[in-house]
Amino acid sequence: MIDRYERQARNEALVREVNERIAEVDKAAEEKNFGADGTQYEFLCECGANDREAAACEERVYMTINEYDQVRSQDDRFVVYPGHETEVIEWVAIQTARFVIVDKRPAAEPLVADDPRDAPSR
Repeated sequence: MIDRYERQARNEALVREVNERIAEVDKAAEEKNFGADGTQYEFLCECGANDREAAACEERVYMTINEYDQVRSQDDRFVVYPGHETEVIEWVAIQTARFVIVDKRPAAEPLVADDPRDAPSR
């Protein structure tokens, strides 16, 4: 796998960690009835795009907690802003107007295997 794509996959795993912390706060707010079940929360795009000339992706995706949990149900799944898919390392599993859920291709799976929820890949 090309170094650039390996770096991108690792970046995605780092952003996943940040989104996990965001989800914890959002879930706590929802449990305290600060947000309805259908409330959409802001998460960071997990595309991992970042090269030496450009800064990291700053796009946001809006999801309910249930939608975010669907992403985290597999360790090789990530949520990206529409159009931020990278066909070389992933394929589109679910696409909506607000977000795209991608699954890593087998060559990229070992690079993102440190899922904080210990979810299996399928």
